[in-house]
Amino acid sequence: MTLAWPARILRSGAREEVSIETPDGRFRLSVQEGSVLKGAVHLTYVLDGNRLGDRLKALQRWHYLVQTGKALPPKIPPSGRTARWPLLIATLDALADPCSLREIATRLFGGTIVARDWNAGSDYLKLRTRRLVTQARALAMGGYRSLL
Repeated sequence: MTLAWPARILRSGAREEVSIETPDGRFRLSVQEGSVLKGAVHLTYVLDGNRLGDRLKALQRWHYLVQTGKALPPKIPPSGRTARWPLLIATLDALADPCSLREIATRLFGGTIVARDWNAGSDYLKLRTRRLVTQARALAMGGYRSLL
């Protein structure tokens, strides 16, 4: 396969990456062994690690780009209501264990954000967590039927 876009090889010590500039953005391929400077290469996709979902999306984007020469069309962002569903489900999971509101917020938003914003000038994080807890409890008490 010959690329239709400019590519740069980035080296840092023994580490090598290929940065490919497409009309719709940049792809970066990490070379696990060998070097692209020595000629044709065989691509192998390493999908281990804790960011498997992100890696699969990147692989889908790459496949589509190679097949069509175009980037994947942008997805329509979910509406505010459906964007909350993963947070509500995670809140239900957190409520299954006896824990404080702050511990729930840490599970939902991460320790860094909670440490920074929990006692800051605004109570936005506490209020958001309380709303999620209230909505999750309402779903658990039968409110899920309104979704069907």
